[in-house]
Amino acid sequence: MTRHCLISILLFCSFFVSSAREALPDALRWSPVEVRTMVEDDTLLLNDSVVMESETLTVVDSVPEDDNRNWWYLFKKGKLEMKDTTVQWPKFLGFCVKVYNWGDRVFSSTDTAYVVGTGKRWRARIINDNWTDSYYMRFSSNFNTIMSGQMHVLAGPSIQYMAVSYTYSFDISHLISGGTISYKKQEFGFNCARFSVDGYYYSNDGGTYIRTFGDYNNKKPFKLPFDGVEMTTFGIDAYYFFNGYKYSQGAAYNFSKIQKKSQGCFMAGFSYCNQDIDMDFTKLPPELVPYAKMEEPEYRFHYHDYNLILGYGYNWVPGPHWLFNVTVMPGIGFNHCYEDSSDGSGKLFSLGGRAMASLTYNSGNWFAGVQGKVRGNWYNSGRYSLFNAVENILVSAGYRF
Repeated sequence: MTRHCLISILLFCSFFVSSAREALPDALRWSPVEVRTMVEDDTLLLNDSVVMESETLTVVDSVPEDDNRNWWYLFKKGKLEMKDTTVQWPKFLGFCVKVYNWGDRVFSSTDTAYVVGTGKRWRARIINDNWTDSYYMRFSSNFNTIMSGQMHVLAGPSIQYMAVSYTYSFDISHLISGGTISYKKQEFGFNCARFSVDGYYYSNDGGTYIRTFGDYNNKKPFKLPFDGVEMTTFGIDAYYFFNGYKYSQGAAYNFSKIQKKSQGCFMAGFSYCNQDIDMDFTKLPPELVPYAKMEEPEYRFHYHDYNLILGYGYNWVPGPHWLFNVTVMPGIGFNHCYEDSSDGSGKLFSLGGRAMASLTYNSGNWFAGVQGKVRGNWYNSGRYSLFNAVENILVSAGYRF
């Protein structure tokens, strides 16, 4: 009778802990059948007491430390690898890992004769980002103006984990001089072998100069300060690499891969941008007022910009540690204007484009690079047109770990 009661108690206990058995040592992962078998064979019964190689119940982890493949144990030891097929995962986590490994094979596999991984998941770097914004506004066949912002010297950190990156930079020139930080920039990115997604945010609340203005100065370039421009823009670019098996955009701009041999690649995708630009010509310098021929004193360009983009990039590998890239991506689409725009709500034909170049140096886990980028958008309502662009040169250095 005691024997059958003990079997019932052990069966109940084994059912009770079954939900947590994945996190327990192997010695405690008994199924109800295993418990009954051990008791029937008298392997755990001695003098009506439950024992394991002694007269008291002692939990012994029979699995050698080097052979323990429990995911939580490996995680705590820093030895967990997503691609290790011997790791013992709970059902849901195991499903997620299978989905991840499938995506990694489909979207991140490369021809190792051309592109190889770095062997590291994390990348941290310090950046120096020098950027400016420029504007070309045409009011009529005989009157236009060109304006550009001062060069903003920004600095900040950038952190990347596998395919995901985030960069934040702020105006250090104003910070050093004790002024307020008027210029800031944020960038988000996801980059793998098959496609890339980049998000960005820019803002400029002043510091613009007029370079040409109608017939002033016999139409020759000059430089006068103008506080009548405010700009905020944000957007996202997503594009697919048709030759991502042998070409790596991430090697040139994200330091996530190593390009071993020179290779080019066509790419295509989609670009979205939200533009909000205010121009107040009531703040013109006095000497320019007699030359002003615009119909209105203030203009606002507030619109969504949707473009299909098609481009080509080329990675040139001049030596074991060096990589040079040039990429050009023109776009075509339409603008969807807000009601508060000077032209009111409506849809307009749009052109845009992206161009960038980079020089990258790798030495072990250390890396450094110089990148130049131009991002432009064209707005044309028929009464006037505006082409605005953001140009920047970025210098950075960092470490993989």
